[in-house]
Amino acid sequence: MLNKIYNIKDIVYHLLLNWPEMRDNDRQLMLNVWDRQDGELINKSFKDFAWDFKTGRFADPESIRRTRQKLQELHPELRGRTYNGRQRMDTIMSEAMIKMKI
Repeated sequence: MLNKIYNIKDIVYHLLLNWPEMRDNDRQLMLNVWDRQDGELINKSFKDFAWDFKTGRFADPESIRRTRQKLQELHPELRGRTYNGRQRMDTIMSEAMIKMKI
């Protein structure tokens, strides 16, 4: 299990570094991670993919998302274009909630 996480980390880091469009798109990131885990993915039927996914051959989507999130926390250069906007909105919402005393 731990070895699988390290492999995901390496793959996700490589993808975020080389394809900035994946920094803001977890679905695209997941598909590319799975493609790296099985180079024949594009030729598989959905049924075959579903079986492989269910039996643990492919990384869990949540693991990929969490790995991306952690890498972006540790390496700000891997953050996407939407990061700053989300941070600003978080601050605005927090300030509004304080004013409303929620």
